[in-house]
Amino acid sequence: MSNIQSTKTTHLPNERGFTFVEVLIVIAIFSIGVLAVATLQVTSINANASARMSGEATALAANQLEALMMLDYEHDDLNPAKNPEHEIVEGAYTVNWFITDSDIDGDGNNDTKTIDVVVRCSNPRARDVKIQYIRTGV
Repeated sequence: MSNIQSTKTTHLPNERGFTFVEVLIVIAIFSIGVLAVATLQVTSINANASARMSGEATALAANQLEALMMLDYEHDDLNPAKNPEHEIVEGAYTVNWFITDSDIDGDGNNDTKTIDVVVRCSNPRARDVKIQYIRTGV
């Protein structure tokens, strides 16, 4: 007769540990969380850069408008005939302004000038900034 010996393995209730599947599930959940935070970080960096560029463009437009307001009403930079030529390049930004004569009171004389200042950035993600002002000839 053969001597067959069987051994039973019993798990004691106080044995602790994680199975390989449980570890894989935890790693997968953790990885999804890390990817979400990384995506949020990239989005935040892009939004901050866009806000910075918008703020810089707005400041440039306001500065150019203030400089134009200090000029004499008949100054060459306020001449509507030179509209395509009104341009200043400052770093990554291009500042253009367009002048339009207007007759507000209808007497046949141009008594106001509409000044449109537009700032464009060379970065394609930046938005253009436009400020409009009406200056009287009084």
